[in-house]
Amino acid sequence: MGIQSDSALEEAYVLIEGGNPSQAKVLLEDALTADLDNDNLVFAIHCCSFWTDTFASLDSYTPYEGGELLVNQWKKFTVLVKREEENLEKRSMEKGSLENIVYAFRKGVYSRALAKFSAIAQEKDPAFNSEVLRKAGLCHKRLGSYEKALSFLNKANAVYPSQAAVLAELADCYDLCGETKFAKVMFREAFFLDAQKIELANLDSPIITLLVEKVAGEGYSGAELLEWIPVYGALLDVFNIKRPLRAQEVGRLKQDIYARENELKNPANNEALIKPRLISMYLRLIDYYIMTKESVKRIKEITLKIKLLDSKLYKRFVE
Repeated sequence: MGIQSDSALEEAYVLIEGGNPSQAKVLLEDALTADLDNDNLVFAIHCCSFWTDTFASLDSYTPYEGGELLVNQWKKFTVLVKREEENLEKRSMEKGSLENIVYAFRKGVYSRALAKFSAIAQEKDPAFNSEVLRKAGLCHKRLGSYEKALSFLNKANAVYPSQAAVLAELADCYDLCGETKFAKVMFREAFFLDAQKIELANLDSPIITLLVEKVAGEGYSGAELLEWIPVYGALLDVFNIKRPLRAQEVGRLKQDIYARENELKNPANNEALIKPRLISMYLRLIDYYIMTKESVKRIKEITLKIKLLDSKLYKRFVE
């Protein structure tokens, strides 16, 4: 790469971080005319093209809509980046250069998204306020400010407690801060509470990314993958920090098990989602029985139910 190209990229990074991909694109295209085979410039221009319309349209949205647009577009952008990473060996582009380009866009996108969410006035609806705080927490996390992210996410949980998405992102931040014990407890709670409400694209920590890879390796994807995460979290001893259940929680858990068992009997229902959800409930009940030193007979009754539901999975648990 020539000195001119290096200089152009450095100038472009500043523009991108400041939320000006259109200006960065003009600069990079000018540099490309003198260095046509430079894959770093080509990829950076491609990224600028991806983001130009999004940034140009932000003023036509409300602050919340604008912030949401940026966060949702980032999810699509990561697909583009992953595809580029897979093609690195076929091209002259270096991984370090790709990471620098992505970093610049992450800073530009999440700084602007944070500004949008920070401009939203508090409303009477606690669910909405919690969601805004959660999104602000996500922005801080993606900008590398994990302590600030934790502060916003804890506020989100205080404003509107026990939301699976908030708990999962809190767990994610705790793991990134090195608080693995808290992370494991909260991930376990979040996925048990409502796996379908958790956005895996918002999670970055090693605990969850490795677990997701392993569950995906079992052939699951989409909604099914989400439901199997707490099951494999137990199987692989990832979600191994447990808390005692209150009497009210135990009663509700048994009622939910009964309801899911009846749902499973109806062929019109989605067995692919009900089965892992039910197994997760069985495992939680077994944990409760073990912690309260319940009779072995009761524990065996539940393990038998798991065996009847999925004999192969049962074997992996008892091996």
